[in-house]
Amino acid sequence: MRSLDSLALKEKKIFIFDMDGTLIDSIGVWNITDQKLIETLGKQKIALDIIQQERDHFLQQHQKEDIYLAYCGYLKQKYHFSRDEKEILALRWEISENYLREQVDYKVQAEQVLKELKKQGKILALVTVTTRLQLDIYEHLNHNIRSKAILSETFDVILSKENLIHKKPHPEIYQRIQKHFQVSEKECLVFEDSYLGVLAAKNAGMEVINVYDRYADLDREKIDAIADYKINHYGEFLNCLESLYKK
Repeated sequence: MRSLDSLALKEKKIFIFDMDGTLIDSIGVWNITDQKLIETLGKQKIALDIIQQERDHFLQQHQKEDIYLAYCGYLKQKYHFSRDEKEILALRWEISENYLREQVDYKVQAEQVLKELKKQGKILALVTVTTRLQLDIYEHLNHNIRSKAILSETFDVILSKENLIHKKPHPEIYQRIQKHFQVSEKECLVFEDSYLGVLAAKNAGMEVINVYDRYADLDREKIDAIADYKINHYGEFLNCLESLYKK
């Protein structure tokens, strides 16, 4: 792991951001959503940390096209739900929608980093396994996000789950950005919170800044072993940016 001071920022043309856990605080929303889902359909109250561990393990181990429908099938079997997978998925969205509209927000100073990068003429890309439906909520209905930096006005390109064949740690999502803008790996800088996200970027040959998220703490040693840089909050990177362009 290297110091941010050693980052050759002026060489970077494309700044690529993951969404959940990296740019926005949202992982906890899905833990609460799944807890309520299990309580409603399975009549059990499972601890939030257990729910996250089980979901992370499932998502890491499965490559199905509709991974969230498959995850609902997993919950159905594990917690003995009587409804079918599509009904479970619909209820999951219903439970989560209010949280996605009202509670999800940018991480502290994240939007300031985006605005500073735009000011310096950098290209911004948003790459996420989040669905287009979820992104549309953030784009049109979430006041926290809309009041700070509207996604479609901030990012030059947005790739979502529907645009992908392979999920992380496959490098596809990053390689698509590289191909789209016809740049080298060295001209790209990735921001990721999770181990699989960091690994995907490294598999694409790109430098990665790990953005700290407490929900990734179980993989902290693995993340630290492969990330090029790390920040505890966006203020650290903002200071780096401001120092660079004041020179």
